[in-house]
Amino acid sequence: MQKLSLIVFCLLAQFSVALAQKSDLELVKETVQNYLDGGTYGDTAKMAQVFHPSAFMKFVDVKTGEFRDVPIARYLENGKANAGKKIDRTTKILNIDITGTAAQAKLELDMPNTKLTDYFNLLKINGEWKVVSKIFTREDKK
Repeated sequence: MQKLSLIVFCLLAQFSVALAQKSDLELVKETVQNYLDGGTYGDTAKMAQVFHPSAFMKFVDVKTGEFRDVPIARYLENGKANAGKKIDRTTKILNIDITGTAAQAKLELDMPNTKLTDYFNLLKINGEWKVVSKIFTREDKK
């Protein structure tokens, strides 16, 4: 009877530890949500935490048709102009796909005059999910 009680106790202890740990899906969602919240509320420090320092943002300028390749540090620096200002927008995480230490996330940012769709590539680095690249498309509303 003592052996059975010990086995049950050990199994319950392991199960409790497993439940206490966040899944990779939860961690990726948390990372992406920090980006969305930081952008909505003008908190570039919060946004900076989600990006790997070597990350780049790539897009095609809708006005000129030119390809742009912007270091995340410059993107975050430009965002400081909106520090502390709440942006009128709704945001959604549309999709997250994870395989091992790599993940992709698709986001939608809907503003009164513009709709953005972001695609993030993330890697799990030293136990933390970091955005290593961001691409996006912009649609101006008429």
